[in-house]
Amino acid sequence: MYSGQGIMFNDFQIEQQSFRELNRHEKSLGLLTEKFVQLLKEAADFLAVRQKRRIYDITNVLEGIGLIEKRTKNSIQWK
Repeated sequence: MYSGQGIMFNDFQIEQQSFRELNRHEKSLGLLTEKFVQLLKEAADFLAVRQKRRIYDITNVLEGIGLIEKRTKNSIQWK
């Protein structure tokens, strides 16, 4: 069970039943995607994932083997 900022995951059947009760707007792909991304962010915060450091390490490796080049601090380009 995961609990984060008022969101609870207990049992798939409960979630499935709640999904059936939602209206059409609440089931839209865009809204569901936004909610899913928010849940991923909350899970990452809960697990203390250090994504920025990992991205930095990956870009350094790709730059080292000549696949990308850094243009500015937050910008890269494929070679």
